[in-house]
Amino acid sequence: MHIVYLLAVAVMGLLTLSAPVRAEQAFTIPNTSSIILEDSDRSYKIWIKLPNSYQEQDPIQYYPVVYMTDAMYSFQVVSGVTRLPMNMREMDQAILVGIDWQEGMSPAASRIRDYTPSSDKSWKRKTGEAQRHLNFIANKLMPHINKHYRTNPSQNTLIGHSLGGLFGAYALLKQPQLFNHYLLSSPSLWFDDKQLMKQFRSADFMLKDVNAKVYIAIGEYETAALTEYGHDMVADAKAFQAILSQKNRLSAAQTLNVRLQVIEAATHNMAFPAAAIQGLSWFLSAEK
Repeated sequence: MHIVYLLAVAVMGLLTLSAPVRAEQAFTIPNTSSIILEDSDRSYKIWIKLPNSYQEQDPIQYYPVVYMTDAMYSFQVVSGVTRLPMNMREMDQAILVGIDWQEGMSPAASRIRDYTPSSDKSWKRKTGEAQRHLNFIANKLMPHINKHYRTNPSQNTLIGHSLGGLFGAYALLKQPQLFNHYLLSSPSLWFDDKQLMKQFRSADFMLKDVNAKVYIAIGEYETAALTEYGHDMVADAKAFQAILSQKNRLSAAQTLNVRLQVIEAATHNMAFPAAAIQGLSWFLSAEK
């Protein structure tokens, strides 16, 4: 009898081991949806995440909006690093909006074309259509978000990393009123022989009224000796901060507030998560 029992247990064990593992639902970011917006002959997927309190609070509550480029990468990072501080009310809850690359186009081709402010013939891929992309954000995306969600139009943030950071700097130069906060992570200010930096030094920008917070972040290792193409992005970031600080000193209102963060032991590909949480904690601090 004892032998029969042991055999039965062994058979049941084998059956258990051979049973298929139940497939669980894939992980998703809570409170998230996506839409497709058209820009003439182009279309872009837009990712939207609502804060936890969006459905719970009084319907008269309105929220800041955080827009970000390179959504396939940045949206996951920003959602992750802000989830705990927003839920713990250490940071103002905000609507997150990620702007993906053009549908049907390679990410590299889309971002190089859309995020660069000037045409550089030395590049194999098309460049120089930042103004068109900025028009799409200003005239189609932002009105759509403001129409369909309870937003506070006076609290808009733009986040960009690398070429996305260059694009954010371009938006600050051309239409600074669109956003109150600019988070520029490892901005590629070297592009096209630093043409954009030269425009920031012009009298046209220096005399323009700008009311914004600008957070510039750069990895400690983003120097000429350590970057792949020999660009000293740390020096560029410091020079950019100096230009903006000079502009603020020359302004009677002094409403352009600039911070520079050199992220310790970070490369170009490592800097963004730290930049995102540090910059947003300044912009959206719950301590007023």
